[in-house]
Amino acid sequence: MIRVKMIKKANQTTIIASGHAEYSPKGSDIVCASFSTLITHTVNNCTDVTVSDGNGIMTVVFADSEYIKNKTLLDAFENTVNQLADQYGQYIVVL
Repeated sequence: MIRVKMIKKANQTTIIASGHAEYSPKGSDIVCASFSTLITHTVNNCTDVTVSDGNGIMTVVFADSEYIKNKTLLDAFENTVNQLADQYGQYIVVL
């Protein structure tokens, strides 16, 4: 199961993600592909982002989450990841 946690502080948002969806075999897992695309798109299109990925845990810190472009993309990320969790709750959870 993919576990996603968003921590919001004044002008900073941190996303911590871990796990594997295990919806279907590697290479055809639509839940994993959807989440990977969503987080990659958000990271690649925001500014002031720091990413660390190790031991199966990805931590992404958005240092200027109130900047309008970042805020828009982070709001879209949160909305979409919640939709994924609603549809595929046994494979992805938002903590």
